[in-house]
Amino acid sequence: MFNKKKNSFPFSLISPDTEITGNIHCDGELQIDGKVTGDLNVTQLIIGESGLVEGNIIAKQVQVRGQVQGGINADSVTLEPSARVTGDIEHDTLSIQAGAHIQGQLNHRAKPSNVTPLDKANEG
Repeated sequence: MFNKKKNSFPFSLISPDTEITGNIHCDGELQIDGKVTGDLNVTQLIIGESGLVEGNIIAKQVQVRGQVQGGINADSVTLEPSARVTGDIEHDTLSIQAGAHIQGQLNHRAKPSNVTPLDKANEG
């Protein structure tokens, strides 16, 4: 999954038979195998194959194996073959495995300092 350091934040799990309604803020790693209706603001998020998130996600790292109905805004997004996302994804890095389904826009977050305008690129 993600890096397992001795001093890392604890791991939290929402089991398959659990449904939560409300927003969640988590500074550690969260795995959702149940259903969450609400917005998530987490450091590391794993949505298991049986997991469903109905809301927007803000995170550093997101790995989707289940379903997301809402937007994802993360530094790193990985969509596994069983992933089903309905919503826009804003990312720095994105990995999409064959079989993943996305209905929405993919937006790469580019810092202006890293982008060379086309007119200046052609001059060089």
